[in-house]
Amino acid sequence: MKGQAITLGKIGILLPIAFVIPFLGSLAGLAAMILLLFSHYYFTKVYEKPEIFRKALTGTIIVVAGNIIGGIFIAIGLGTAIFTSAETGLDMSNYQELMGQIFGSGMSIFGGILMLAAGIVGIYFVFKSLQSLADQTNVNLFKTAGLLYLIGVITSVILIGGLVIFAGWILHIIAYFSLRQEQEGAVV
Repeated sequence: MKGQAITLGKIGILLPIAFVIPFLGSLAGLAAMILLLFSHYYFTKVYEKPEIFRKALTGTIIVVAGNIIGGIFIAIGLGTAIFTSAETGLDMSNYQELMGQIFGSGMSIFGGILMLAAGIVGIYFVFKSLQSLADQTNVNLFKTAGLLYLIGVITSVILIGGLVIFAGWILHIIAYFSLRQEQEGAVV
């Protein structure tokens, strides 16, 4: 069962590379989430620590729900701006006027804040899950990756977060692949 957890984790953590493929990118992201959750589930069974899966699932649900609800608010704000501009004859080349229409109602701002808040809370749960996984597997890169994810989401407001999240993702990949090396060392 540990082998299944490691294999699913390796596939799940590498799958986001497919984001460069136009239509398959979003499907790859969804598949990666599901595979990583299954990996955490199998690790829960191996180490008999239910918080590994429970916290990962809770964090994932919070992030997904926050993004969906926040996206709806942003879409409402954009829709309002489009319909208002159609009535008033908004000049689309005037960037300042266009942004005033989009963010004027506050719906888009509220949606963005909601997505950020859900991201911070959800990734905190994922961090706690990765921290538990690191404690059980003795691979501290899981904990470091989770911490970088959390710092990255918080700093996404100042546009550095994407780089920090990318660094966390790289460490997450290394953590999964070091598990295989650790397991092979135990067999030999």
